[in-house]
Amino acid sequence: MKKNMLLSLLLVSYIFPKDISPIISIRYDNLDEAIAVTDAIGLKFDLGKSRYTGFDTDGTDSRIYLGWSFGKIGLGHDGENAEYTIGASYEVVDNIGLDLDYVMGDDSDNIRLALNINF
Repeated sequence: MKKNMLLSLLLVSYIFPKDISPIISIRYDNLDEAIAVTDAIGLKFDLGKSRYTGFDTDGTDSRIYLGWSFGKIGLGHDGENAEYTIGASYEVVDNIGLDLDYVMGDDSDNIRLALNINF
């Protein structure tokens, strides 16, 4: 399933190379407790003037987000409950960035660190 989704995302990014780019992320959830590592894929849409929007999913946890050059806010679902994210973004090198998000949900809150690769 993820392989087909990744191929579809790469095809879309080839058709619309300037405005849409696929993203692959490695997420480290629950930094304050037992760390859970997951991978996620998504699409990022450039809105201009250092603004963007997009979505990402790891198969069960999915969200849509709106961001600026310094951070992002998101609305999502973890498979059972709604969750909200707010965080900061930092571009390490040209296509690799770090996100630090505070994830707020109905049953628990946690801190997520993500390493993003933009194509």
